[in-house]
Amino acid sequence: GVYGIVLGGWAANSKYPLLGGLRSSAQMISYELAQGISIVPIIMMTGSLSLAEIGRAQEKMWFIVPQFFGFLIYLICAVAETNRAPFDLAEAESELVAGFHTEYSGMKFALFFLTEYAYVFLAAALIATFFFGGGAAPTPLLSVIPSWFWFLSKTLFFVFCFLWFRWTFPRFRIDRLMDFTWKFLLPWSFVNIIFSIPYIFL
Repeated sequence: GVYGIVLGGWAANSKYPLLGGLRSSAQMISYELAQGISIVPIIMMTGSLSLAEIGRAQEKMWFIVPQFFGFLIYLICAVAETNRAPFDLAEAESELVAGFHTEYSGMKFALFFLTEYAYVFLAAALIATFFFGGGAAPTPLLSVIPSWFWFLSKTLFFVFCFLWFRWTFPRFRIDRLMDFTWKFLLPWSFVNIIFSIPYIFL
């Protein structure tokens, strides 16, 4: 994701898209760190990197219960990763016109836009898998309904949440955005790992 944005901003041959691309790549790399670390306790609990195994491990209890704090970190980072408001600094129209895709129109712009929304669906699907049991039903009584229905319902709910955040919150300032991940999210994601270790042993 970072390569496409940096190269898109650089290839536009204009200073504003280049600044937008650099700003967006710095944001994505920073938030990817906290996002990756926030799912380490889940990997420790399941002992597997397989998404199917992580989903199966939540048949008795979804990971949202023991890992609520990790879920909050992951959700915030996912919103920032997908360039949704209030983290859409790459598209800060007042400063950088439209970010890294200023010089693109037609099909090229459509592909950038399509990629962003595909990433929103992917992030929502990963949240559903990591913290809400994937295709698992909320109760055993509802397990007669197929698993694809539950997975799709959870994914679409989080897509709605992404859009809801966009309509609700104002945009961050760039320095506060970077401070938030480096000084708050990243340290607390490490703290979350430390506090998860006794739970896993117990």
